[in-house]
Amino acid sequence: MRMPGILWLNARSMADNFSRQTAQQRTYQKFADLVGGNEKTIDLARAALLIASVAYPDLDPVPHFMHLDALAQRVRLLLEKFRSEQAETSAPDTDHPLVLIHALNQVLITEEHFHGNERDYYNPNNSFLNKVLEERTGLPITLSVLYMEVAKRAGIELEGVGFPHHFMVRYRWSEGSIYIDPFANGELLNEAECLERIQKITQRQHTINPRWLEALSSRKILIRMLNNLKSTYIGNEDFEHALAISDLLLLLLPKAGVEQRDRGFLHLELKHYGRAMHDLHGYLELHPDAKDRYEVRNHIKQIRQVIAQLN
Repeated sequence: MRMPGILWLNARSMADNFSRQTAQQRTYQKFADLVGGNEKTIDLARAALLIASVAYPDLDPVPHFMHLDALAQRVRLLLEKFRSEQAETSAPDTDHPLVLIHALNQVLITEEHFHGNERDYYNPNNSFLNKVLEERTGLPITLSVLYMEVAKRAGIELEGVGFPHHFMVRYRWSEGSIYIDPFANGELLNEAECLERIQKITQRQHTINPRWLEALSSRKILIRMLNNLKSTYIGNEDFEHALAISDLLLLLLPKAGVEQRDRGFLHLELKHYGRAMHDLHGYLELHPDAKDRYEVRNHIKQIRQVIAQLN
């Protein structure tokens, strides 16, 4: 006997929801395994693609790894061409930073047209490495990850630098540092020009904070990527995806009470009352003197009242 239409739709919806949950669980486990070991073993590209699988649960990372490899191969071929030309002329040393960076920019900017997405800056796709590779546009941090991963495969070491409001990459050598802004078509900058750019973005006068010049670890880069994405989802009132991102953040920051509080509020938005109360209690245990403790306690009281009514 055929199932009535409404029952079939409900069964199909439940099956789809279960499939999404199991896909998310696999993502969390893979992400936990990846970031739970030694900092130096974290594969940034793999982690970035796992983040993207929150929105694209059927994402196959292999074609994207192959894409990164192919881009790096083109950079290597370009450097080999420069070496051949150098042997015949008095061209600059091909190991000079400007030559290496020129090869990266030639492939990624001039030929492939990767660029910053200024028109649709807050689109979540700008935070996903798979979509950046497909659409050739993204945020400063995801374009910087692209640069770092292509450079690594081409034998060039770049560092991620977390300037406020604007992520960039840096090449360090014996004579100093060169900063590259992938969001601005691979523009090259020195420290003074980086500061000028920050002042322009924030419309405030700043002095260089030494912390801004620190090379960020893979873990810190992932935290910044996830925070950007969580903010975007919350701004779009997409609390379900924001919750998934918050879960990933807590894998990186298991003792971050503020992140646990935020996840509690996301559970509350989604009417997951028991989980919301658990996270908010956890926040108060970690931060008993928090400035917002009375507000959080009030939320817990309201949750208890809702649960009592439901029972």
